[in-house]
Amino acid sequence: MEINESIFSKLEEYAANFNVPIIHPEGAEVLTNIVLSTKPHSILEIGTAIGYSALKIAQYAPDKARIVTVELDKERITAAKHFISEANAEAVIQLVEGDAGEVVSNLPGPFDLVFIDAAKGQYLDYFKKIENKLNNNAVIIADNVLFRGLVESIEEPPRRYRTIIRRLREYLEYARSHPNFETVLHRIGDGIAVSYYRGSESE
Repeated sequence: MEINESIFSKLEEYAANFNVPIIHPEGAEVLTNIVLSTKPHSILEIGTAIGYSALKIAQYAPDKARIVTVELDKERITAAKHFISEANAEAVIQLVEGDAGEVVSNLPGPFDLVFIDAAKGQYLDYFKKIENKLNNNAVIIADNVLFRGLVESIEEPPRRYRTIIRRLREYLEYARSHPNFETVLHRIGDGIAVSYYRGSESE
């Protein structure tokens, strides 16, 4: 859909002013290029924040594409609703309020594209809950998987990050070794893992 570029400037300004993390520009390019190449019609985003990525996806997705995006934080939900409304994208983007760990299991799917950008320690849980809700040739994109370079570092991570680092390593190991996915790691921004679904072994 057509979205005025000025909305993204407003989103970037809001994110900077209120310390809300949004996708790195290089990551956004990877995301939008995948949307352009795969032409997904049914899209799930885990972690709306203020709606930046959802609107980027909507801008490049095919006509009649639908995006379901999940967010827990009340302030971010309010901001996201405002920006989605300002972009006239309410018909394309459905914002579901709640904990993704609980919400995702109840979403019907199937999905052509899933973008994960929420609680880093829950990435593997999200992946497992959506891997049976995918159309053939679907793509799962996970942002921030290298977490400040600590995930691939041989140095001991700071104590406060150890659980997140361990779980992100587990996520990458699972995605890379899964027989039904081909996973590519892009070492840009904070790291993006792109997992291409090839259908279950029985199909």
